[in-house]
Formats: sequence, C-alpha cells, structure tokens
Amino acid sequence: MGGYDVIIVGAGHNGLVAAGYLSKNGLRTLVVEKSHFPGGCVRTEELFPGFKVNVYSFEQYLIHSTSIISDLELAKYGLRYYSVDPTIFSPFKDKNYMLFYRNLEKTIKHIERFSKHDAIEYRKLAEEFDALNEILAGMSQGAPVSFFDLAEMLKGTESDLLFQVILSSAKEILEERFETEYVKVPIAFLGPAAIGLPPSQKGTGWTLGWHLNAKMLARPYGGSGTLIEALVSMLKSNGGDIILDAEVSKISVRNNKAVGVELSDSRKFESRIVVAACDPKQTFLRLLGEANLDPGLVSEIKKIKIANGIAMKVDYALEDLPTYSCVPSDPGNECHRAATYISPSLESLEKAFDEYKYGNNPREPGLMVALHSTGDPSLAPRGKHVLSLETRYTPFKLSGDLSWDEIKEQVAESLLEIYSEYCPGVEKLVSKKYVASPVDWERELNLPHGNFLHADMSLDQLFNLRPAIGISHYETPIEGLFITGAGTHPGGGVSGAPGYNAAQVILGKIGKSERPNSL
Repeated sequence: MGGYDVIIVGAGHNGLVAAGYLSKNGLRTLVVEKSHFPGGCVRTEELFPGFKVNVYSFEQYLIHSTSIISDLELAKYGLRYYSVDPTIFSPFKDKNYMLFYRNLEKTIKHIERFSKHDAIEYRKLAEEFDALNEILAGMSQGAPVSFFDLAEMLKGTESDLLFQVILSSAKEILEERFETEYVKVPIAFLGPAAIGLPPSQKGTGWTLGWHLNAKMLARPYGGSGTLIEALVSMLKSNGGDIILDAEVSKISVRNNKAVGVELSDSRKFESRIVVAACDPKQTFLRLLGEANLDPGLVSEIKKIKIANGIAMKVDYALEDLPTYSCVPSDPGNECHRAATYISPSLESLEKAFDEYKYGNNPREPGLMVALHSTGDPSLAPRGKHVLSLETRYTPFKLSGDLSWDEIKEQVAESLLEIYSEYCPGVEKLVSKKYVASPVDWERELNLPHGNFLHADMSLDQLFNLRPAIGISHYETPIEGLFITGAGTHPGGGVSGAPGYNAAQVILGKIGKSERPNSL
C-alpha cells in the first residue's frame, strides 16, 4: 500500500528533523507515529482551559548551536524564539540564591556577593570548559568520533588536563574548586543530574561545562511544541506525509534489505529506505527481530544500558505568580523567567540518587522548575501562570509492591511541599494539576523505562560507542535501514543533531543523482 523513498518510524523531533532534510532533498517521505500527537517529548498541549503546558521537555538549549533552524527555514513556518537572561536561577533555603547570566562578568559579579574565591575559580572553569564545549559542539553535527580521535583532536599541552577532567567525577572537581553550594549545585544539576547520573560517578567531569550552554537558551513563543508544528508544516510543504495513531509492528526485510514497514492494523507501506527514530533496543529486538541479525550484534544490543527511569513531572495551573522567599522583590520577574534548578546541596543530590537506585522515591529529589508563562503570556490566562516541576531522580520500577498508578498523586503533593519551602504559599495558588509518572512517560511516549535518553549517557555509551559497537554511525547491517534518535550520537536533549546526522548519512549514501526532484 503506497510507495515512498523513505519511511521514518517515530515522529519525535529527531525523526522530524531527518524527515525535513530528506524531503527537502526531493525524497518522498512518510513519518509514522504510534501516538495521536507528533513530537515525542517535545509537546505543548492545552491541558486546562486557557493553560498551554509543555507536558514533557520544556527547555531548548542545544538546537541553537546547530544549523537546523536556519537550514530548514523554520521561521517561515511560524517558529519564533525569545531569549532568556539570566539563564539559570538556583534558590536556597538560607535565603541566598545563585544567578547565571549570558554575560560572564555579570555571573562573576553575582558570585562575588558570597565568595571572592569562588568567583576567581569560576572564571577559570568557564574559560576551560568554553574551549571543551566548542570542540564537543563541533562534533555533534557529524559522524561520532572514537576516543582515540578525540585524543588527536585535543593533542597539545592541555590534552592531558582535558582528559583528566573528562574522566573525573563532577563532584571531585566541584569540591576541589569551590567552597559554596551556591555554585556547585546548579553546575552539577545542569550536568550529570540532567542525564540521570550522580555527580560522584567517574566520567561525569566533562559535563561541568554544560551549564555554560545555557547562554544559548531560547524558548519558542507558544510553547516548546511550536518547534514540532514548524517541522511538520515544513515536511508537508515539501510533499512529505505523517500518519498518527499508527503503530509499526515490524520493519519489513527482504534479502537482508529493508523494504518498508507493517502496522499493527496490518497496513503495509513500502520504501527503499527505513529510518528508525525509536530507541535502539526496540528497533532491533522488536521491530526487526533477532532472526534478521548476527548473534554477535544481538548480544551487543542486549547489553545497552537503560536506567530505571530518570524523572517524573507535574504541571500546575496557578491563579497567581508565586514569590520566592529569597527574592521577595523580583523586578521584571528576572528569577522566575530563568531556568531554575533546586537542591539544597551536592550531597542532597547524591542522597537522592542513592535512594532512587534502590527503587525508592527520594525524600528530597532535585527539582527542575519552569514558569514559562512569565516570559510568554500566551501560555496562560491573564494574571495566571503555568508551573512545571521535574525531578531528579525518580525510579520507573519501584521497590516492593508499590504501583505508580496508586502513589503518583501522593508523590506530586510531596513535590509541591518541597517547592513551597522556597515559594511559601504556592499550594494555595494551584487550581489544576497534571501528573506524569515514569510509567506514564513509557505509556505515552513509548520510552523504555520512561527514559527520555533511550540509552544511558555514560562514557561507555557515547561517541562511536553509542548506542553500541557496530551500529554507531546511523547505519545498520540491514541494507537501507538507518537509525536516529536520542539513543544515537550525540545523545538526548532537544538538539536535533541525531536527526540531522542520520539524514546526511542517507543523502551521502544515495547520491544526489538518485534523488527524485533533488534540489
């Protein structure tokens, strides 16, 4: 039924980015999505009358370091961003708070309020990690390199120091350099904690520069989902199709070549190329099947590590804007607009991870907080606001006989209680709430263990080791079958880079002369 040049399984943002590039280059492209909405984790929905909620992912840093928005001319399809400054806000229970700005000097001046030592050390760290971030950003749009290649790229007098940083734990480096929790906590949060790793884990040192990427933070007007709306409109304008509520039951293979997909309702679509934008284990073990793969590759795929969940999220409709006790007067809602990360200390983050790894809900998880309606009034009725709380760390599988469906409302209440220690009285402002447990993330988004990274982003599953040895360059042993998504290089987050990279590999393989109506 129907013939296409390319069929993409999964309408997450990476699948849609790949579809955008392929359709723009003249390939008749079909995107097939199991859910009733496109975008995967990047979704904005009017959950309550007048309140538009970024239901899962809610910040966009990394895509702004790529060429994707300009390449696909997404502004033509209604995508507009506003920048955020200050970029990061972290309140503390002792009424102190940390602010990071786009301008390094403003950040350092803020740190000097509580520690001259930390201000000096922060300047050094920012200079060192800016250089490393530039190298890593340059590698994100392109084929993944090996660690040997990385060593060659870093060759010089500082390469040994850089590798020492990369291989160290974030906690070790932060405790060696800084004396206050005000600096350590937000750096660790928008570092290892962001990808579900504890600050003490070896090999997390390289993530300490990630918070510097917040200087690229910009949010789409109308919510995160407007990125998806623009991608879908761009795809359709280039003749591409998208089918929702369509679950792929298998990738069809004939003579070791992908020839299309079959849906759970028995519909079949043929193509000469299939791109799987879902998680790697599902792609190979369920959709493709072990019988179509070499046993050695099957073994490697089964070894891919996927953590027992990472987060849960609760969204609240508020009747008014809450007030942080550490900033009772916040002209222009400066702190409210910033990406907000809350944890009392580095040790508190560690303790939360220790409880989580045994299947327990931490008594005081870290909180990622958003009040995007302060910067974009279109997200809520006049004078009202949308509050989002996302945790670090929350297990998918709970210890004992506990069920998420039974306890999620209770856990949501405890999160609001924790947040109220920083914003007293916030609970009185809540009119509605929407709770998404890790189990809901799996049900709604088809994520393994509710894990939005598709595979852990530890050092042994990065670069040319992602998602596994032998399938790290978007190609597979099955002719015409390619992979993309968070489980491929460079990993999770709203970057679009995996989709971009997969599309470039495909376009390079088929050659321009083979593209119908190629540009």
